[in-house]
Formats: sequence, C-alpha cells, structure tokens
Amino acid sequence: MKLITCDYISGCFAGACGVLVGHPLDTIKTWQQFSNNKIGSSIYNIIVRHNGLRGFYKGMFFPFVTNGALNSVVFAVYGDYLRTLQARCKSKKEQEQLWRKHILYAGSMAGAAQVFLACPVEVIKVRLQTLQYIGHPWRCSRDIFMREGIWGLYRGFTPMMCRDVLPYGIYMLVYEYMIDVEERLHHMKRSRQAGTGIGSTYEASLIATAGATAGVISWLFVVPFDVVKTVMQSETDPTVHKNMMHCFRRLVKRHGWTSLFRGSCMIIARAAPVNSATFLGYEWCLGQIHKWFSIDSR
Repeated sequence: MKLITCDYISGCFAGACGVLVGHPLDTIKTWQQFSNNKIGSSIYNIIVRHNGLRGFYKGMFFPFVTNGALNSVVFAVYGDYLRTLQARCKSKKEQEQLWRKHILYAGSMAGAAQVFLACPVEVIKVRLQTLQYIGHPWRCSRDIFMREGIWGLYRGFTPMMCRDVLPYGIYMLVYEYMIDVEERLHHMKRSRQAGTGIGSTYEASLIATAGATAGVISWLFVVPFDVVKTVMQSETDPTVHKNMMHCFRRLVKRHGWTSLFRGSCMIIARAAPVNSATFLGYEWCLGQIHKWFSIDSR
C-alpha cells in the first residue's frame, strides 16, 4: 500500500471521528451566525424548531458521510505534497531547515484542494441546520440546484477560501510544532513511521493536546470569514448578497461589528474536542494500517 493511500484512508476515518464529536456544537454555532442570536436563544430555537435534542444532530448524516472524504483529501494532499517538497531538498540539513516552511505550504495546498469539494457540502449542511422545511440532503441539493443553479451549491466560496487555505497551513504547522515540543514525542514520531501507531495513553494525550491547540489557533483569526460564509449560504435568494464584501458591509450595517464574531465561543469550544478526535483518529488508523499492511514508502 502506498503512503498516499494510507493518508487517504486515515484521513477518512479522522473526519468521521471529528463529526461525531463536534456536530452538536457546530449546529449551535451555525444558528448563532444565521440568526445573530446568543447561545441561549440559539439552543432554544434548535430544540423548539427541530423536536428536542435531536435538533442538535440535524443534518449530521450528510457531513458524517462526506467529511471523511474531505479529510482524506486534506491528509492525502498534505502528506503527498510535503513528501514531494522534502524530496526536492539536496541534503538532510536542507530538509530540516525548510521543514516548517514546507508544512505551511503543504497544509495551505491541502486547504485549497478541499474547498472545491467542501463548499457544496457546507451549503447543504447549513441549509439543513437552519431551514426547517428541508428534511433530506439529496432533496436539499436538488432544491438548491433547481432554484439557484450549480452556482447555488458554491455560495460562499470566496470566504471559504479565505477561511481554509492559509489557516490549514497554520493548522498543520502548529500540530507538527506541538508534536516536536517534548523529547518524548520524537520517539513517538519514529514509532508512528515504523508502524506501531499510538503506543501509550501518554502519547494519546499529547496528540490530543497538539490537535486541540492546532484547531483553536487556526480558528482564532478567521471567524468573520466563517460568519459571512454561513450567512451567504443560508440565504436562499441569490440576489441578497452580491459578493463577500457586500455581505460584510451588510452585516456591519445591520448588526454592528460584533456580528462578525458571532459564534466565536462555540467555534473555540468545538475546535478543541473536534481536532483532538480528528488527529487521534488519524494517528490510530495510520498505526493500524502499518500494522496490518505492507507499506510502499516510494
């Protein structure tokens, strides 16, 4: 099995783990951004409009199925491009000097690649979470296509690019930096490459901490883009928001600057457990693949 296939399978498993942990908080965040309500009001609306606690899992099936594919793209592109950049170096010393820069480039490339697949998924997920009359992802996607055309499924593409490209590079860079912080983790990385995966509870806790830190830091500066993305994608009339900047100005005019940071608490609260689960799932699955399959390192 090739390394890129290992990354693809492990990324798919990691994405599913992240959705299971984070979807209820994501639903609250989406409602805050969609309605410009506080956390308490958003929770009340979710429960009342979507029949109790099940409302927190409204629209989960579609991202659960698709998020695995999106994460597999992220980890496969990231791993393959990082190995390509490192292979171009003429010496081990040059590889070490450029290691962090290569991580940033590879992570950003992975973020850009996944946006093209993620945008339609995000549009459908947002509609399922916020609009009660739509009950099924395929019905929702058909409704969007019939009313708004193919471009309706790519509503909010520009803010998604701003939200995901460079932040994914920062995300991967922070994770790898955190992994390198302790001397113990150098042994863990060698063990991972050798195929033993997560070897102890201590290593699992360090991976979880690194994933949580990477998730929180990568989200800190992109919340306004996520808000604009959600507002644009939840709007069923394509003439309301002409572009990203028009939506920015409209939000500020109607609700003030604070509206651009609506949902920040839920985003930060969600980022830590989701990314801990994502990287734990990725590392565990990668270890299992190395354990059961012969890996072609070329």
